[in-house]
Amino acid sequence: MRWKNVYPFAAACLLFALTFWLYLTRVMWLGFPDGFIAELDAAEAVLITWFNWFSIALGIWFVILGIRSFRNEIGRWSLYSCLLFVSIVLISLAIDRYFRSFMMDSAGG
Repeated sequence: MRWKNVYPFAAACLLFALTFWLYLTRVMWLGFPDGFIAELDAAEAVLITWFNWFSIALGIWFVILGIRSFRNEIGRWSLYSCLLFVSIVLISLAIDRYFRSFMMDSAGG
């Protein structure tokens, strides 16, 4: 087995781990026990949920690329997929920064 065959599987594992970590730290413990959820938390929950679904789809794509790597050259597809993921991360961070600038959080004051 060549090392180029391992990279898509490693990327898929990293994406699945990132999705699981974001769900556990940001979505699962969202809100207060009495049901209150701040405006910022509600907006970030939707953003993180969409990001997680995109990460799961891209992780499945990387698994497919890993399987195809045994027969075909996938270097260009892998590069484009990584660039797509980086661009989606940057867009998500920009949207989150916008949310944090204009929405109220539950920090009190």
